[in-house]
Amino acid sequence: STNAVEGTCVGMVVNIGDNTVMGRIAGLASGLSNDQTPIAKEIAHFIHIITGVAVFLGVSFFIIAFILGYNWLDAVIFLIGIIVANVPEGLLATVTVCLTLTAKRMASKNCLVKNLEAVETLGSTSTICSDKTGTLTQNRMTVAHMWFDNKIVEADTSEDQSGSAFDKEAPGWKTLERVGILCNRAE
Repeated sequence: STNAVEGTCVGMVVNIGDNTVMGRIAGLASGLSNDQTPIAKEIAHFIHIITGVAVFLGVSFFIIAFILGYNWLDAVIFLIGIIVANVPEGLLATVTVCLTLTAKRMASKNCLVKNLEAVETLGSTSTICSDKTGTLTQNRMTVAHMWFDNKIVEADTSEDQSGSAFDKEAPGWKTLERVGILCNRAE
């Protein structure tokens, strides 16, 4: 990173490809795993339960039919009928309609949803931290905690600086203050 805005210079290449900062970022982005969304996990769990119940009932009725003296072919047809009858045909349509309605409601609030499963994931989040436009910080970047002299110190975040105080004569604070001043590009 440089502060140079214009002019000419001679540069030296120190890394190429995956060893550069951009290469590392690309590696991190490509290494993300595609985990299932919470609703996909819940639906898969529900399907496993329904499958277990259907197979159990089918086998139970197959055995009962066999004990009652039905032909084995009739008992197998009974088994297949019980298993097929327990399949919820409307599950996919119901989930899709619910997610679509939620996406439509979010679109009315200027939120574009590209993936329907993302609607449920977004709805189940408890914390969203985003400050691209300064909405959360009111365009003020404020330090809340500092670490020096091997301890965490709470900074004063009140507007009139009348909140908590700390030892401003501590050697660790003097070093941290100097680093903050020298590495600052605030205007």
